[in-house]
Amino acid sequence: MRRTPRTRPLVLVPLIVVLCLPALSGAARATEPRAGLLDLQWRQDRGATFLSAKVSAPVRYRTAVSHGTITIDLWTVVGDVDRSLAIPQGVVAQVVVRRMTPEVIRLDIALRRASRFKVYQGDGVLTVSVFPEHLSTVPLPQSVAYQTLQAPTGRGRARVHVVTIDPQGQALTVRPALGGAVVAATETTSAAATRLEALAAINGNFYTSAGLPIGLIVIDGRVLSTPFPRRAVFSVDPLGRPRIGPVEFAGRIVTDTGAVIPVSAVNRPPRAGGVAVYTPEFGPLTRPQALVATIRNDRVEAFGSGRPVIPHNGYALAAAASEQHLLSGLVRGQGVQFHATLAPSDVYHAVQGGPQLVREGRVFVPYVWEGFSASFVRLRTARSAIGITRAGKVLFVAVDGHSRHSGMTLDELAALMHTLGAVDAMNLDGGGSSTLVVGGRVVTALPRGGERTVSSMLVALRRTAQSTP
Repeated sequence: MRRTPRTRPLVLVPLIVVLCLPALSGAARATEPRAGLLDLQWRQDRGATFLSAKVSAPVRYRTAVSHGTITIDLWTVVGDVDRSLAIPQGVVAQVVVRRMTPEVIRLDIALRRASRFKVYQGDGVLTVSVFPEHLSTVPLPQSVAYQTLQAPTGRGRARVHVVTIDPQGQALTVRPALGGAVVAATETTSAAATRLEALAAINGNFYTSAGLPIGLIVIDGRVLSTPFPRRAVFSVDPLGRPRIGPVEFAGRIVTDTGAVIPVSAVNRPPRAGGVAVYTPEFGPLTRPQALVATIRNDRVEAFGSGRPVIPHNGYALAAAASEQHLLSGLVRGQGVQFHATLAPSDVYHAVQGGPQLVREGRVFVPYVWEGFSASFVRLRTARSAIGITRAGKVLFVAVDGHSRHSGMTLDELAALMHTLGAVDAMNLDGGGSSTLVVGGRVVTALPRGGERTVSSMLVALRRTAQSTP
C-alpha cells in the first residue's frame, strides 16, 4: 500500500486490437524493427468490436484506460500515422491514431459505455478485443475453488476471500503479470485479469509513486525488477512448483576484454556502485539518465543521455551522473554480455512482497528483518496474501478492510493463513491496492475512490491460454 499521494486510478475498458506482424529477414533482424502502419480496420462480432492495425514489422505495446478511453501505445513505428476511424455502432465509438514520439504511436479508442478488453498474441498477430463488461466472466475449473468466510479479529470479524488453486490440476500456472503489459505502467487488477483471461488474480508488489514495482519480478526466467534486500518472495520453478522465501540477485556486465561492470538495478534508476539495465519489457524509452549505452545483439551500439529507445533485441545500460566512469571503458562495437544470477537458481516466475507470515508450518513474521515498521504490522486495514499448502496448492487470500469491514493486522493475517492450511505464506501490498478477482469478477470490497491501479499482480492461468507480461 503506497503511502505517497496517488494519481486518480485508471478505469479499464474492454476493446480489441489486431496487429499483423510479418516475419523479418535475417538481415532485418540485425537492426531495430521500424514498422509502418499499413492499414486500420474494424469489425464487430457478437457484441465485441475488433480493431485491426496492420504493421510492416513486429511491435511492442502497452495499455491503459482512463475516462472512457482505451489507450494502446505501439513502438517502434515510423512514417505518417495520423488518422481517425469512426465506428457507428457497438461499444467503440472512435479510434484516433497519433504520434507521441519519433518511436511511439498511440491508438486512443473512445468507448460508448464501460467495457473490458483482452489481448492475444501469437502467429504474428496482436489482437485486442473490446466487449461489454458482462461478457468478461470466466468459468472456473474444479482445480480453482473460491470461498468466503468470517474470521475473528481484535475488532470483531472480518470478511475473508480465499481462492485455492491446484497448479497440477488441469494444466494451470500461477505467475506474475505486469500492469499495462510493461514494467513502467500500472493497471487495475481486474483489467489485467480480463486482458489475460485469468481464472483468478490478486494484486502483487508494493510500488513507488512513479508506478515501478518495489522488489523482485521474474517472468519466464527474465529478471524484470531486482529484489529488495531480505524480503520474502513467491516464486515458481520451471515445473510449476511454488515456493516462498528469500531470493538473492547478482548482476554484472562482462566485456569481451574481461572487464566486469556491476549491475545495481534492473528497470529502475541506477543505485550506487553499479549501472542499471533497462530491458525491452520496461517500455519504449528509458527513464531520463545522465549517460546511457545502447546494447544490441550483445554489442555496444551507441552512447547518449536523456531517454533513448530500448532495443527489442538488447537493452540499455545507464549510469548515474556521479558514476559515469562505470561506462567510460566501453567503446562502440565492443562485445558485452549481461549476466543475471538468482539464488535459488531455478526461479522461473517470481514476485516479491513481505513480510513472510508463515514458514514451515509456523506463524513467522520477521518484519524488522525485512525492513517493515511496527506501525505497518499493527495497522488494521485491507490485506492481501499468498500461501502454499502442504499439498502444494496455492492460496490467494484477501481481507476486506473498507467501509464497515474491520480489516486485519499482520499478526492476525498470519494466524489466518496458518488456519487456512498454509505451510508458507507472505504478505502482498494491501490497503487500497488489495483486490481479488475470481472468474472475471472483483469479489473484494473496494475503496471509496474505486479500484486502484497497481504495478503487478499474480494470476492463475490455463497453460494453453495466451498471455503477455
